[in-house]
Amino acid sequence: MLFSCHGLQCDPSEPRACDAGCNGGLMTTAFSYLAKAGGLETEKDYPYTGRNSACKFDKSKIAAQVKNFSTVAIDEDQIAANLVKHGPLAIGINAVFMQTYIGGVSCPYICGRHLDHGVLLVGYGSAGYAPLRFKEKPYWIIKNSWGENWGESGYYKICRGPHVKNKCGVDSMVSTVTAIHTSKKE
Repeated sequence: MLFSCHGLQCDPSEPRACDAGCNGGLMTTAFSYLAKAGGLETEKDYPYTGRNSACKFDKSKIAAQVKNFSTVAIDEDQIAANLVKHGPLAIGINAVFMQTYIGGVSCPYICGRHLDHGVLLVGYGSAGYAPLRFKEKPYWIIKNSWGENWGESGYYKICRGPHVKNKCGVDSMVSTVTAIHTSKKE
């Protein structure tokens, strides 16, 4: 039997294939399983439910396949270069401050590096206002899965730079994936 969360399928009969479903897991484990399973469906065909349930994965609706993936070094310059070269990157983050985010550049004084949420790193900026710090800070732009009504139209900005290295673990687990688009479905 298969289980689903966030539209991702996994097979509990395979060791380390599932991680913990809705309770978290590693992007690299998911990429590995997707390569083995044959691909994934669009979110329209396999919508997010936010709960573990029986898998409804339909191989005839595969929209993309994972060709390969790799991790990116824990260095902000290398992460930024990979982002520019390859496009969005999968990252893990400690989401404790994301839950109350409404805008600006989040730059909490204390934020652990225990990763508990997977998001998409989509860009960066050189100076944005950080209300808690009362000044401009460079930042990462993250696309979250909580919908457009959360944050800044579904996006989160978190400070980066030499004085705040790896804030909330954002630099700890960065990976890039090469996918093959297999259908015209959007």
